[in-house]
Amino acid sequence: MTPIKKCVLPYKVCCLTYILFDCMPPQYVPSIEEINNFIPKPTEGERNLLNALYQVLDEKWTVYFQPFLNGLRPDIIIFSEDAGIGIFEVKDWDPNLHRVKIKDDGSYIWQVRQSGSGDWVKKTDQCPLQQVNKYRDCIFKYEIPILQSKTILDKYVYSLIVPLVYFHCHQNQEINEKLSPMLSQKKYSYITVFGQDDLDDNRLQRILDKRHLKHGSKFTNLMKEIELTDRLANALAYPRHGDTNIHHLLKSMSPKQKSLLINPPSKTKRVKGVAGGGKTLVLIHKAVNAAKERKNVLLVCFNITMVNYLRDQVTRLARYYDRNCLQYIEVAHFHRIFPQENSTPDKRNIQAVIDVLLIDEGQDFKREWLQILLSKCAENAHIMFCEDRRQNIYKTEPIPILGRPTELNESYRISPQTAKLANFLSEWTNQEEKRNAVASVQQDLLSRNIWFNGNIGKALNTLKKDVQTLIKNRNIARPDIAILVCTVRDGWMVSNVLDQLSLPYQRNFESWVEYQQLKQKIDKKCANHSPEERHEELERQRKNLRRGYKTGFWMQGGRIKVCTIHSFKGWELSNILVLFNPAEPQKGIKTTTSSEGERNEDSIALLYTAITRSQENLTVYNTYELLVEFGKKAIKKGYAEEHSGAKNSVKFVSQ
Repeated sequence: MTPIKKCVLPYKVCCLTYILFDCMPPQYVPSIEEINNFIPKPTEGERNLLNALYQVLDEKWTVYFQPFLNGLRPDIIIFSEDAGIGIFEVKDWDPNLHRVKIKDDGSYIWQVRQSGSGDWVKKTDQCPLQQVNKYRDCIFKYEIPILQSKTILDKYVYSLIVPLVYFHCHQNQEINEKLSPMLSQKKYSYITVFGQDDLDDNRLQRILDKRHLKHGSKFTNLMKEIELTDRLANALAYPRHGDTNIHHLLKSMSPKQKSLLINPPSKTKRVKGVAGGGKTLVLIHKAVNAAKERKNVLLVCFNITMVNYLRDQVTRLARYYDRNCLQYIEVAHFHRIFPQENSTPDKRNIQAVIDVLLIDEGQDFKREWLQILLSKCAENAHIMFCEDRRQNIYKTEPIPILGRPTELNESYRISPQTAKLANFLSEWTNQEEKRNAVASVQQDLLSRNIWFNGNIGKALNTLKKDVQTLIKNRNIARPDIAILVCTVRDGWMVSNVLDQLSLPYQRNFESWVEYQQLKQKIDKKCANHSPEERHEELERQRKNLRRGYKTGFWMQGGRIKVCTIHSFKGWELSNILVLFNPAEPQKGIKTTTSSEGERNEDSIALLYTAITRSQENLTVYNTYELLVEFGKKAIKKGYAEEHSGAKNSVKFVSQ
């Protein structure tokens, strides 16, 4: 039987239209029933466009209606993995009440006629062409940043996301003539503008085809390679009540954690907590609770990759309580919203004054960054600053905040065995105060800590064998495995190991091949520049390339994770493999026994951070000679097991 496509939404023009079609309709997110129950209701223009898209798109397409885009709300986004992404801004503007005013210098402003006086005044909300551009840039830079990285090597990837603006109360020719001065500008030349008459007689289909929004895109392989379907679904996930398992977010809190959910009389609250102590859990609940009261919330951290984790958790909890409160929450890393340290450009998506400021991993922040954030807060804003100084891998100075901090010393994530190993590491280097030791409240079921001492070659060979063993265990899923490294160069070596095993993996940095391609490109482009200038430009472009991988790093998908320890801070997984090969030992710190020599303070903080990422099983492949003795003593005390591959091995050889 031939499937039937009918109109999507009840609408006076086309609600009785039924059309025989030879394919199934597209998927709508949220469902048609939910869209019909929206408050406020979809506009007439939005309904018309939704119905038109329903007629021209098939089951390979997904139509997102008013998705949440980290503080932004595009009207409609369409996507198919073998076609591309289309972003629609819809305007129901009355032609008699809106106009474009072209200035003598070629610039323009949108004007609206005042109802009383009839005077033309500048329209306060954003130009629709600027709006759709902002949505497109947001997806490239922040939501699917791996695409931004791909554009560095192939600029045509930009055409994968197509911006379109639909003017419901205008005809095509009329609106294009009205906007011709703007559309002739380079920054808007790739935007398609169309009117109501383009929804009839398959004209919309021709518009989509012309912009290559049709099956058979040349970017199909790229979209599959970067798993764009899952990434976009995650980025545009619409809040749904209880359709996601969030039991870990709803579990009972300790009395200390509950007390932090109540806004105290003082507007600033400092929290010192151990790894797994619930700092982030408290911040997530505070963000959603405040948004339910329609307060503007900024949840901010320093680590780029941690933003994905925070945003995912906030979205899950918000879905459970109030699907509309997400529009009041923005989650970002500091330098995304304030890109320059010594100035204050404000690139927040939600420009309103901040009512609740929540800072995670505060030990990474500088005092001046906090001052910039505070300048954007309401006078009576509530601020919560959470930190763990033992994870101070960037060696920032403590920020003085008045008031006695709340201390969360009980870890609900780390196993007792891992807590003992982490505490012993801090104790061994005189970095641990007894009252700040990690106190695990988890049951020590099947968790294991394994330690291997050897040079880099032996460490990589041993890691390779361990990965082969792990992937044969049907009780261990590949995405539950993370391999952490100290440097990107070590990450390339790990990637090579996984390539040899033909295993899919996800990095938070560029590949060796991409680095070489970029280097060749810069060498050619800057051939007449000095070696120093070429190196500076290479590092700048490399930073941009890597930022996309960092921001796009996420837990979903079926691949092994390969990540620097710096970027994995704040995350956690059940199986953590650490290739601990710190780059350059610096002046160290004395340990409890003078015969143990000097230890590198930066490396200790880095290893502590790596150890505390483990939920169950941890393996450390140590190549750092100054930690060989620590590993032996940890094994002797029973905090770790000696790796079977290290038993009866040859003497440790440094790099």
